[in-house]
Amino acid sequence: MAGGRGDDRITDLKQMKLSLLASLLLAPLSALAQSNNSQTPSSGAAPTPAAQSSTNSSASVSRLPGETKEAHDARMDWWRKAKYGMFIHWGIYCIPADGEWHMRRHMEPYAEYSKLASEFNPVKFDADGWMELARQAGMKYVVLTTKHHDGFAMFASKASPYNVVDATPFKRDVVKELSEACPRHGIRFCAYYSFLADWGHPGGQAGCEHWDPKFQDGDKRAYVANIATAQLKELLSNYGPIGVVWFDTDGSRDITPEESARVVEVLKTQPQVIVDPRLGGVKGDFATAEQHMPLSAPKGDWELCGTVNGSWGYTGAKAKPLEQLLPYMVTAWGMGGNVLMNVGPTREGVIPEDSAERLRQIGDWLKVNGESIYGSIGGPFVRLPWGTATRKGDVLYLQVFTWPKDGVLKVPLSNTVTKAWLLADPKKKELPITKSAGRITVRVPEKSPDPIVSVVALQVEGEPLSTYNSITGTNRLTRSLLQTASPTPTGCSYQMDLGKPQRFSSLTIQPNEDVKSFSLEVKEGDDWKPVIKAKPLQRSGNTESFPPVTAQILRIKLSNEATQPEIKRLDLFPEF
Repeated sequence: MAGGRGDDRITDLKQMKLSLLASLLLAPLSALAQSNNSQTPSSGAAPTPAAQSSTNSSASVSRLPGETKEAHDARMDWWRKAKYGMFIHWGIYCIPADGEWHMRRHMEPYAEYSKLASEFNPVKFDADGWMELARQAGMKYVVLTTKHHDGFAMFASKASPYNVVDATPFKRDVVKELSEACPRHGIRFCAYYSFLADWGHPGGQAGCEHWDPKFQDGDKRAYVANIATAQLKELLSNYGPIGVVWFDTDGSRDITPEESARVVEVLKTQPQVIVDPRLGGVKGDFATAEQHMPLSAPKGDWELCGTVNGSWGYTGAKAKPLEQLLPYMVTAWGMGGNVLMNVGPTREGVIPEDSAERLRQIGDWLKVNGESIYGSIGGPFVRLPWGTATRKGDVLYLQVFTWPKDGVLKVPLSNTVTKAWLLADPKKKELPITKSAGRITVRVPEKSPDPIVSVVALQVEGEPLSTYNSITGTNRLTRSLLQTASPTPTGCSYQMDLGKPQRFSSLTIQPNEDVKSFSLEVKEGDDWKPVIKAKPLQRSGNTESFPPVTAQILRIKLSNEATQPEIKRLDLFPEF
């Protein structure tokens, strides 16, 4: 997809590279959430809306010279309110049903792969039907892959005949039909475009050695000028207002400052357009997290792009259960992000019915609970054991994934709450509230209004302030290699001194790669007491709970078979 190497691969914000031989400073969130204009296909975290904080307060955050904060906020306003869009990965790669990286994965020569164009005839494609589904799903914008890394354009292009109108029996302009259908359904049309990565034109880059050099090798500068920049002009000139230009890369980065400047000039032809951060030299308006969920709310405008069924281009994979998708999406909204959920239509032009049904189910949830999502910003909480929270004005919306069995919802909030009610209750019947020891408790019904995510609304006085926070701060870890029988060190250990004895019962941890074995120990006298033993970790982030322990010094061990994992983020939390 987007920048991943196949299904469910992760692309997100550029992470601080931590030296293997140096001591590691656990950076605060702001250091992890930097937006980057030359993003790699498999980095790590994402960022939170500028609506939530005034990070976009100077012209330097914009590619538009002299754009004020007020003008920038006005340009971003619709996107920040929309919160939810549809990603569509569709191209001739849907025919082998092997995903959008089929050509590179199988190292197919252009002469062979391009034959798929002669088979592309999606007679069931219905742009209005797709956009009606997006409307039913509660989506406010759609991002279509107008050209993916394979180089095949889904629009009529004078720059190259390798496009859906000139090279297929279908001969219909998909971008034209979708861009015209979108406003009929209250949807904004947005265009994904793979600018540097192009496996289907000489001079296009591949993020790796060309596997078809006789065809793919060529003049990079000529490709950028005559194909990429020319097609970008076509998209911005021929298809009406474009909400977002969503650039992408497969790791390709060779672009000159002069080429970047020309791209910016083309983008100025639609000065209202919003741009992602994946093209070098072009300042993005928001950051992206691909599949990966940040452990905590980052700063700045950001968007989580994920898949309904685990793949980007069509593969026949089944849709994920609603119990998995909905909390995933709501978690991103609770961090102040937008959510872009992908579908991959078939070679006939049909969005698979199980994916469509899943989107309708999300739309049904939004009909009841959308007040807590659209136009919201992230809540004040670093972590909540039972869910997440969003905010609009003086109302905090608590999205509860784990309904309290005792009917008491504990909210770590220091503010005065004047009213609480269930969002699903049209009468807004008040729920009993008590406050003690920096915590609000809300008496809720025994049965949750929704089986997956229920929303409790709180009217709050003043700026919401959480009383449940990480105790880790910026404590320093020291690192040493773990020597094993293998001639290559296969692990590492981190030791942390909290400065004083602290009581904690859970942690969140994000390594730089998947980890085979993770252990946590605390020091008691001269001995090390195990707390967590030999658990695997995912590089996208992990949360672990355990019986409360009190300690000042702790040690974390990570091991893999042939690599030396690092910790990108670690937070310890007290008892809730």
